[in-house]
Amino acid sequence: MQIELRLKSVQDFAIRAYDPNDDDIRSILMDVCRAIAAQSEFVVSGFGQERWPVDVETDLPVFLKQLPSALHAVQDGVTTEIDFYEQGIERVIALEPADGKYLATCTSQTRWQPIPTVEEIPGEELEEMLLTAREAFMRTLAAAAPELHSHPWVLQWLRGTTEQE
Repeated sequence: MQIELRLKSVQDFAIRAYDPNDDDIRSILMDVCRAIAAQSEFVVSGFGQERWPVDVETDLPVFLKQLPSALHAVQDGVTTEIDFYEQGIERVIALEPADGKYLATCTSQTRWQPIPTVEEIPGEELEEMLLTAREAFMRTLAAAAPELHSHPWVLQWLRGTTEQE
């Protein structure tokens, strides 16, 4: 299993006003991913498929929404999952700790079936992969939209919470 963000340099983009009644962190993540889609790649592989059919504009915000809580779970050595629920991909990776490593189990809700369904990944390697993805996104956010880098919703997201205070 591999998850990687290949975020190239991006130019500043226009930030819109976010309404706390209509928006949340998902709005920010979707806007940023839409803005960087042409200059970036989101690569997921594993479970018998060299490259999953994921993209920056649709699937990356779904992954990013779950990233901090999944990272915190891995750092705490507890079970978590990453759900790629968008139409066309519809897969869940359940991550279960086992003796310093994680067992990653992929379940598909489409005709595509993972072979193998379970892959082992060292806990440190999984944590580093998730940290690297988060840091790549945050560097891009700081460069392209510095005002969003410190937005309260982004700070909550980094902590693994998304409830608006």
